[in-house]
Amino acid sequence: MNNTKNKMQLNQKIINSKFNITKNFLYFLIVPAIIILVGIILLCTVGFNLGTDFTGSSTFKVYVNNENALGEEIASYNLDNKDDYKAVREKIELVLEDNGLSIREYRTTTINITSYHVYNGQAIGVVYQNTVDDASLIEAQNNDIRSSLITAFGYANFDEAISSVDFTPSTSSYGWAIGIVAGIVFAYILVACYMAFRYDMSALVVGLIQIALDLFLTISLILICRLTINLSMGIILFSTLILTIFNLFYFYSMTKNNIKSGKLANMKNNAVANATIKEITMPRAAIYIVLLIIAILFSALAVEGVREVALGIMLSIITTFYTSEFILPSLWSTCHRKKVKKTNKNS
Repeated sequence: MNNTKNKMQLNQKIINSKFNITKNFLYFLIVPAIIILVGIILLCTVGFNLGTDFTGSSTFKVYVNNENALGEEIASYNLDNKDDYKAVREKIELVLEDNGLSIREYRTTTINITSYHVYNGQAIGVVYQNTVDDASLIEAQNNDIRSSLITAFGYANFDEAISSVDFTPSTSSYGWAIGIVAGIVFAYILVACYMAFRYDMSALVVGLIQIALDLFLTISLILICRLTINLSMGIILFSTLILTIFNLFYFYSMTKNNIKSGKLANMKNNAVANATIKEITMPRAAIYIVLLIIAILFSALAVEGVREVALGIMLSIITTFYTSEFILPSLWSTCHRKKVKKTNKNS
């Protein structure tokens, strides 16, 4: 009973506080605060899970002898069979794990081996991430891996059944990625200036806080979920920005219309914000559900590189909906101040 009474008193104090924030704002702020704190800790300890764009990668192909071109004494796999597909992967994984490596990309492909009269034979293409920077060390390690694969698949007399391991260095130019970041900053400046001109300066302040919060939350979730970071991360951050801008415009335009029409006359800022967010929740939820379904489909069906981006966009969708639903109204209530025109009355 006392706990309920104390909670009601706290809620009332929050509603009536000088900051004019909305009900339960402090409770809703706990989750983002914890996520960002954990993200900072991970950034300072283990860092990002960098992908092949930053570390370089190596690739090879393994023929699976599905046509028995190497003879029936050599194991044959049909990659259309899920058990065979899994068995091949397990062999490759074991070899890479023995060298402290892991598969980054695993896909079915084809291979030509003219000496064995194999044309468009079934094969597995593998990409793995290098763990060292020295090219000579990478070459030596790749040769060892190829030798181990030849032994694992019984290809001692058919070494051409496994392609040479090709090394791709890390991307040396990040100019286009920098361009994306610059585009995000420039887009925000334009949006902030427009909102400040269209509404008032408080819109600029709230917009800045909202965008920063969404970006920090998305990056923290990427750290927590250990998503692989490649240059495609710019797409995830750009998606976050677009969704945040959409929420800001939707909220402010609806608030502006409601105040102008007198629908929310004589209400405090927090009451205006709560009424507005209730009015736009269902239409936004429908849009977000569609976006989430699309992201889930891409994450389930797409290749690994696209899958990582889709998972990151899912985090953006969850983050921006949460903050726009529970944080944005309170930010607006805190920063916005109704302008009262002073009039001189002649007595």
